[in-house]
Amino acid sequence: MKKIIIVAFVSLTLSGCYSFGNQTLKNVTQEDVKAKIVKGKTTKSEVLTAFGEPDKRITSDDEEKWSYSMHNYRSKPTSYIPLVGVLIGGTDIEEKSILITFKGEKVSSYEFSAGASEIKRGAF
Repeated sequence: MKKIIIVAFVSLTLSGCYSFGNQTLKNVTQEDVKAKIVKGKTTKSEVLTAFGEPDKRITSDDEEKWSYSMHNYRSKPTSYIPLVGVLIGGTDIEEKSILITFKGEKVSSYEFSAGASEIKRGAF
């Protein structure tokens, strides 16, 4: 019986997390991005080394844009408490993105954004 409870608890805990996108961004801060990307100097190959392959590449006549994004969803522990979870459960969301614009082989501009939010379930 004890093993069943442990397996059930571990399964519920693991199923409460969902991540997608470029997980390289998970621990990246605004300061990290400033240190790794210098407008007019940083090249495409340096960006690939720092962040890996972009999620999206958009090419126009005179520029190319690379987009990176990361999304992590984690269920709140209160979501797993019987009856209480229905009233005060929810999900914490962490999101980060970088949009880098290149002119030729070098970065001409970039935008970094990071945010956190939550989805609440129930009455409270």
